[in-house]
Amino acid sequence: MSKSRHKFPISNQGGFILITILLIIAVLFPIIIAFNSRTQINLLQAANFRDNLQALRLARSGVEGAIGLLKADDASYDAKTDRWAIQFPALVVGEGVLVVKIEDEDGKININKIVNPNGVDVNAAVDRHLRKLIARLGGKPEVVDALIDWIDTNNEVREPGGAEEEYYKEKGYQCKNGPLDALDELLMIKGFDKELLIDKGLKNYITVAPTDGKINVNTADIEVLYDINDELREGLVEEIVRYREENEFKNVIDVKNAIGMNDTLYAKIAPLIKVNSSIFTVHSKYTLGKVTKNVEATLRRDGELIATILWREL
Repeated sequence: MSKSRHKFPISNQGGFILITILLIIAVLFPIIIAFNSRTQINLLQAANFRDNLQALRLARSGVEGAIGLLKADDASYDAKTDRWAIQFPALVVGEGVLVVKIEDEDGKININKIVNPNGVDVNAAVDRHLRKLIARLGGKPEVVDALIDWIDTNNEVREPGGAEEEYYKEKGYQCKNGPLDALDELLMIKGFDKELLIDKGLKNYITVAPTDGKINVNTADIEVLYDINDELREGLVEEIVRYREENEFKNVIDVKNAIGMNDTLYAKIAPLIKVNSSIFTVHSKYTLGKVTKNVEATLRRDGELIATILWREL
């Protein structure tokens, strides 16, 4: 006797296969979507990494180009008409834009020089110069007391605006008792704020770079030239600026001759000024799409030799 076998109808078999396929798709679809998303993320990360590397490399190349300009420059005197001092236009390099600027730190007041190397005594000339500059900008000159206290090695509070360890302890940090490493550090010092540094522009006229403290009369802004000495009247400063607009001071004695300065005043001014520079800061920025890389390098020039003092990549 033969046994009969039950067979599913063809239509039922097709429905079973369809359901099975749908189940498989339901399981695999999120996996495929996740894999595709991860792949896109990896591609974006790789592209971003590539763009960051390229932007940093080209920002560094901007510094190298600036070094080349400084090497080729006549180091016997420096003026605003020199190639390195001219505002460079933005350059299209590759698929991005490179912007390079060279600043002469010798055309600014070195605020670290306000305390003498012994760490205690105050440099009266720098003290007076800085206070008068701050007053001209509309700030409070007594903030200089706090700057001196920040740098000097003693714990005596200078009046009326000074601050030592006890004041900063309440802020959650210590008084440095040493020279500043960067201008941003001023924001930690009592009385120095964004209004004075940025809005009133004090940061444009001061430096913490290791200059010798003398001011380059060819490159210094007029605000820096004012009050180098109490006897250097505003009219004489303006004559210096007018003269250098068409000429350069190639020797310090040229300053005396150009404006008819008497021997007594010249003897007081000469030790405070110079006509050449040795410390420069290069700001190089490269932008590629949404990626921007900044390189800041402070350089010391000695003839054709260029040494890097500070290098920051942001």
